[in-house]
Amino acid sequence: MRRGLFRYHIVSCLSILIACMAACSSPEVIEPEKPEPPVIPEEPSDPLKEEYSYVQVQYRKWQNGTFQPWASDESGKTRIIDNMNWYKATSDYSKTVWGGRVGLNPSSVTGKEGFFRIGQYGGRYYLIDPDNGAFILHGIQHVRPGESSPQEKAFASKFGNELKWSEETGKLIAENHLNCISYGSKRIEKFPQTMRDNLLKPGLQKIAYTENLYLLRTFMWDMYKNLGYAFEDDKYNRLVLLFEPTFAAYIDQLMQEKAALFTGDEHFIGYFLDNELPFASYQNENPQRGIDIKHFLALPDRYQSARNFAEKFMQENGLASPGAISEKDQENFRGSVANYYYRLTTETVRRHDQEHLILGSRLHDWSKYNQKVVEACARYCDLVSINYYARWQPESDFLANLKTWCGTKPFLVTEFYTKAEDASYQGKRYSNTDGGGWLVRTQNNRGEFYQNFTLRLLETKNCVGWIHFEYNDEYSTDGKAVNKGIVSLEYTPYTLFLSYMRQMNSSVHSLIDYYDQK
Repeated sequence: MRRGLFRYHIVSCLSILIACMAACSSPEVIEPEKPEPPVIPEEPSDPLKEEYSYVQVQYRKWQNGTFQPWASDESGKTRIIDNMNWYKATSDYSKTVWGGRVGLNPSSVTGKEGFFRIGQYGGRYYLIDPDNGAFILHGIQHVRPGESSPQEKAFASKFGNELKWSEETGKLIAENHLNCISYGSKRIEKFPQTMRDNLLKPGLQKIAYTENLYLLRTFMWDMYKNLGYAFEDDKYNRLVLLFEPTFAAYIDQLMQEKAALFTGDEHFIGYFLDNELPFASYQNENPQRGIDIKHFLALPDRYQSARNFAEKFMQENGLASPGAISEKDQENFRGSVANYYYRLTTETVRRHDQEHLILGSRLHDWSKYNQKVVEACARYCDLVSINYYARWQPESDFLANLKTWCGTKPFLVTEFYTKAEDASYQGKRYSNTDGGGWLVRTQNNRGEFYQNFTLRLLETKNCVGWIHFEYNDEYSTDGKAVNKGIVSLEYTPYTLFLSYMRQMNSSVHSLIDYYDQK
């Protein structure tokens, strides 16, 4: 048995040896590699097909003295934060007491250190707060007690005095991450001392504010006192007053007085020069609402200085008669008037205040769409401000134009809002017939509008913020109420609307991260 087993092992070893020798002596054969099967990614259980899941909102316009039928929003693509499918909130940044983001170190900074300035970081414009934080403005206008009868009654019952009102309102502002307000007096003034600290220093926060000089409008209001006659605003374009011989001296004195109110005030961002001046009308149809050289040429002797300006333009451009004026000439004349206005007013403001910014003139309606006007504003002001109505959301082509027309200056939206049908006073629904904001169904819809509008502004890199119009609802002497505010006529906060506002305002820097990294 042992001898047979030994022979078996010997034979097996010889067989293996012979096979190995044969393999070594044979030519090498390499089989081609088989291709790897394609890797098919595993489908997510809930695939994200679009960046946004849009919501549909109904609105109606008050137009030509009547409400138009209810319609769905013109884009069908209303955005809200909760329906941003690709967005994930980030919070890995520190903020100053103003809410400005710490650590971005913007470049190309303009303005005086220790006050609000303007700069850029990563191709995006920011305001820079006094503690060097990168600041996007999200504010509210006219933060002051209402003056109508319902508001006075509610104020007396709920607060009793300005101190208590300002304490409650300061908390409301801070809780909803509003970082800029205005007092909104027609004769520009600081916040009264009784309410200033509660509104501008709620808790550990600091709130900024802006105010409007109303340079041209104030001159017009005071014309009778100063010149012995009133301006016929229903007959002539008020910009003819720019050329009145006393205008420059008047606004110089006005600015000297008003600058003294804000000297050294770090809370004060800066001045708006005016509001909604009539630079341009739709297709130049209305010379009272838009600059028209023929209108200037036909002015009576009372406004001879403005007529002289137009006649000089005609001579310098070789125009022999009004019949020779082309559309290009009209636009060039508009640009000349706008240039004159912005140069004169900004030089006057800067002569008396080098600490604070000049925030444009709140361009409105067709004036904001006019290249010559926007370029003139950007040439002299620190930013271009616009009141943005009659659109459900900012138009993409207009935002693209602003990037070109504003050049090295950013823009700021200074008015926008919607009204809700569900607002009421003592059980009676508001009429909601006044103002440029459209009517929506609910306060929830107002919040959706707010987020949609501001998300699209934030997506652009040259918008430094927005100001919602306004703090409280309005009530006219004829009993008509309008839902413009964040509080009702009885000072009750619109909590549903404010929840959307709060979410948006508190997410600004996180949303910037998202948009800038796309």
